[in-house]
Amino acid sequence: MEKKPTLDATAIREVGLAILQQGGFDALSLRKIADCLGVQTPALYWYVKNRAELYGLMAEALLREVLAEVDFGLVGRDWLVDFGRALRRSHLRRRDSARLIAFVAPTDAMVTELAERIDTHLVSGGMTAPAARLAQSTINSFTLGWSLFQNNRRLDGIMIEGIDPEQAFDIALNAVAQGLSGMQEQR
Repeated sequence: MEKKPTLDATAIREVGLAILQQGGFDALSLRKIADCLGVQTPALYWYVKNRAELYGLMAEALLREVLAEVDFGLVGRDWLVDFGRALRRSHLRRRDSARLIAFVAPTDAMVTELAERIDTHLVSGGMTAPAARLAQSTINSFTLGWSLFQNNRRLDGIMIEGIDPEQAFDIALNAVAQGLSGMQEQR
């Protein structure tokens, strides 16, 4: 007999991520998660307040995965490019993760722990605190926007006509990161 997973916020988040991967953002619902866990939907509310909180927990898990891939030995432009590439890989690897992230409010941990970790690293590399926050926000926004835009295959001709999509992303990411890394001198 198959053992049911322990019901907690982590199990709910992981089932949510699995549903997102299998069926996309439109298939994601608390009812479907409850069905997969073998419980009634109201049981989930002991662990997550609502769908918005669940989506936040899912986005936080994705950001943790991204940061685990980034080389914190790099600084400045090189780190920003590595961060952007890791975000992009996450969007490509996780179906509809860009759509999820576009709609989610950040969790407290995303703001106080993860964003602070990024800011601290960028500041230690020479950026001011405001420039560091702007740089990480810009790379996040650029990568998210690129991923959402590219998911509409009909726009490829307008967006990157004649260039390999990954090559085009890398050219644009490097240009953005170069501009942001110039903020190091603006103390």
